[in-house]
Amino acid sequence: MDGIVMCAYVKSPDHPRCAGPSDDRLSQCITMRETTCRCTVCRGRGGPWSRSRSGHEGRCVCRCKNEPMQGALLDRTTELDRLRTGIHAAQAGDSKFIVICGPAGVGKTRLLKESGDMAAAGLRLLRARGSEVERAYASGLVRQALEPLLRAASPDDRARWLAGAEAAEAAVARKPADGLPGPGEFAVFHGLFWLMSNLCQDGPVALLVDDLHWADEPSLRFLLHLLPRLEDLRLFLVATMRPDEPGAASHLLDVALSDQTCEILQPAPLQTASTGGLLADWFGKTPESGFVRACHQATGGNPLLVSELARAMTAEGLAPTDATASRVEELGARVLGRRVSVELGRLSGESVALAQAVAVLGAGAVPGQAAGLAGLDAYEAEQSVAHLQAAHLLRRREPGEPDLLDFVHPLIRATVYENVDPVKRVRLHARAVRVLSEAGARIEQVAAHVLQVPANAVPEAVPILRRAADEAMDAGAVEAALRYLQRATAETLPAQERVTVLTEAGSAAFMVDLPTAVAYFDEAVAATDDTATLTRLAAMQALASVLGAQDPVRADAVLREAIGHLPQDDTDARRALQATWLIAHLSASGWEKVAPELPALRRLPPASSVGAALLDAAIALFDTMAARPEAVVPTRRIMAEASLRKAATANALMLVNSCIPLLAHDPAEGLDVCESLIAETRRTGSLVTLCTLYSCRGWGWLLHGELAEAESDLREALRTAEVSSTVLTRQAALAWMVETLTEKGHLQEAEALLNAPHHGYDAASTVYLFQHSRAKLLHSLGRHEEALDAAFDAGRRFACYGGTNPALLPWRSQAALCLHALDRDEEARRLAAEELDFARQWGADHVIGRALRIYGLLHCGPEGIGLLEQAEKTLRHGPARLEHAKALVDLGSALRRANSRAKGRAYLAQGLELAHQCGSSLLTEHARDELRAAGARPRSPHMTGPQALTPSEMRVAKLAAQGLTNRQIAQQLYVTAKTVEVHLSAAYRKLGINRRTQLPHAIAAAP
Repeated sequence: MDGIVMCAYVKSPDHPRCAGPSDDRLSQCITMRETTCRCTVCRGRGGPWSRSRSGHEGRCVCRCKNEPMQGALLDRTTELDRLRTGIHAAQAGDSKFIVICGPAGVGKTRLLKESGDMAAAGLRLLRARGSEVERAYASGLVRQALEPLLRAASPDDRARWLAGAEAAEAAVARKPADGLPGPGEFAVFHGLFWLMSNLCQDGPVALLVDDLHWADEPSLRFLLHLLPRLEDLRLFLVATMRPDEPGAASHLLDVALSDQTCEILQPAPLQTASTGGLLADWFGKTPESGFVRACHQATGGNPLLVSELARAMTAEGLAPTDATASRVEELGARVLGRRVSVELGRLSGESVALAQAVAVLGAGAVPGQAAGLAGLDAYEAEQSVAHLQAAHLLRRREPGEPDLLDFVHPLIRATVYENVDPVKRVRLHARAVRVLSEAGARIEQVAAHVLQVPANAVPEAVPILRRAADEAMDAGAVEAALRYLQRATAETLPAQERVTVLTEAGSAAFMVDLPTAVAYFDEAVAATDDTATLTRLAAMQALASVLGAQDPVRADAVLREAIGHLPQDDTDARRALQATWLIAHLSASGWEKVAPELPALRRLPPASSVGAALLDAAIALFDTMAARPEAVVPTRRIMAEASLRKAATANALMLVNSCIPLLAHDPAEGLDVCESLIAETRRTGSLVTLCTLYSCRGWGWLLHGELAEAESDLREALRTAEVSSTVLTRQAALAWMVETLTEKGHLQEAEALLNAPHHGYDAASTVYLFQHSRAKLLHSLGRHEEALDAAFDAGRRFACYGGTNPALLPWRSQAALCLHALDRDEEARRLAAEELDFARQWGADHVIGRALRIYGLLHCGPEGIGLLEQAEKTLRHGPARLEHAKALVDLGSALRRANSRAKGRAYLAQGLELAHQCGSSLLTEHARDELRAAGARPRSPHMTGPQALTPSEMRVAKLAAQGLTNRQIAQQLYVTAKTVEVHLSAAYRKLGINRRTQLPHAIAAAP
């Protein structure tokens, strides 16, 4: 140490220029004697040297009040105003979500920092930053933002913040209770939401996320879970991101950016005049115009590149004149890389080694781990950090945050990393595995470095990668798990372990990349002769082949071969494979292939194993489609037996096959089952299961006639499908949503949804649902020819799967209505009669009542009225309230046309009231028109009393009557406090009360 002086700087907006090591290596620094700053930029204009905050010798603080790039922001008035408005909104109780989007160096991070500075006075600050290394860390951004807060919290604060948010600890601390299953994805997201909500109860919160494009998938999914619930918070959420970043979770980012709550800021490059102003700050004088134009052209007005170009010109001793403008293009070509190289070239070997170590470890490197990787002792590492800070390459985290090391900009980290010799870079990553393992780092941090080394370079690579994959799967980060397992397959492994790794990789790929799953399963099957392993692989291999490539022939061959290898006494595995065979053909090839096999499968003796239940559920779905009422017997048994019910919630196909028959036979019974399954899944299940259940329950509400509930569940299903990449029920949910919107009279929205592009896998076995909803919408729009074509197409597709049951697809009655509108009544009556026969075969009152109603509409006089009266009586005490309302209105209209006006008005008035309760504005308007034609003056229906409450309103009212607060109700029902407030307000209005204490008496008469 011969008095090497590094010029560090004090924050001040006065004059942002001081940087770089001193040209004069002053011995006065070592003895801490005061002298004048003689660094290259200050040129002696600064104040005296003094001891640094750290107190280490050899590190001084320049008191010239200069700091690079900390002057006023240029050309950013609009962005700052909008950020300031967001802060004020959070302080006033409203949330804001702003994304600052633009290329590297345009000033996104600086705007984010200004946001934090502006928000610091009145908001609690939470920060997180994505990085290339950490994008594989499950919930990495969430932990960055919340873990320091919880770690530093007092016991009282921690208990208050985690009230109702216990599942959040699993994501933040990643330490689930020993011996207990971890919470499900939804439970974690819900817990994190309540943690944020509790924090916002203490005061408004600012969550600042830098480099969102490098976020991990679970953190992005939590963001998407948070966005529709922002109204319940006082949150200022700001993120920066680069568009079209390779390797980013682009689908999830697109969903976030297209959310209605998202406000996007796109900072423009600096104008020429502002480029000149920035250069003037750097050089301390006004640059000449030719020089300014050259700099602006070379950098495109990018603030980072302008600053780095000015820094490079200063280091070269060049003045900002027109005479030096010719050098600008030369220096500007690789200004950032050149600057980093120059700065590192001035520093010691220890400092260079530390910079390379931090570049390899990634953002947020722990100083001790970086020192270990660089091979430095503590003193050498501290000196190197000081030198790199003074060179404006490295920075420490803000005071109060964990002592971690970052580069001042991700591009500088990338430049340092890319300049490391490739062979040395691999060695550093391999050494990082050992250093981090010895330091007890999280497994995903260790695994991130295994991903960067070639196969067989790290002896313990496979255990590390498999453990990281297990944790990622537990956290819902399937994509991360697949990356770890793909890398593990590259290692040289013993035969049996290789089969295990291939199976795990295929299972992960099955959720996100079906063609890749097929390849892994194929390789695993070829590498093993173990019967149990082959059986397990065959089922997933066949389903992946069908779902990923619509290849039932291949699936059939795989499954038949696997069944042939099974021992005769292994009935459970045999039935599981037979169930998979049925499902595979249902998904791709239809009814014809499996029909000859069904009689023998139905004759199998009863069994209570999971494989048998899977087969029973698959047969039940076929029987439901064929209008065989015995379908409900096995599904009731599955839902009644705890072990089979649990197996169903872990298998989305078995879940669908069990719920659909129950809903089709009795919507009330099916809704009860879906309700209890959703409650279980919210605690411990996956988003895929939850999406499936939301879709099924949404259809159940549609059958029940609760249109608001149906819309709510189906919107949640579609949103969850986007977030979780679920494909199983996405198309069905879309079809049911279109039908719901049509019934509500929201025809334009329904048409927009129907015609919008929908990306991803579409199950051939559910296209008929989409076509039926199209027919219903087009008929409501008066486009009867098109509607008729869509109805017939739906029927043809449905028949390919043995479909005759109008409980699943009443295409005949829909086609009959279209034919009636086209004056083709004879054809219409034939189709309606066929549907009535199938409805009676199925035996469900709501299906028979609907078929009778349509058939009655197609007949004139007493015969038609008689059929409509039968329909009304059949539906009167059943669960299908909207169908009952339609029967009342149609019967009243028929009586009015038959000159029984008084009797007709009574039915019409009942139908109007019930239609209004169901939320069908289309039927409500039709009933009003008919009442006017019958000589009545209809008033707006007034829904009052307990029977007027929707199911959600009744649930909230009952919990409030028990004395729970709004927040306690919200936590119990997995909704927001704002939603509870809306439901309670509606309940008070309908019940005619104004106080919570009146609720128990008011709802006592509820059915």
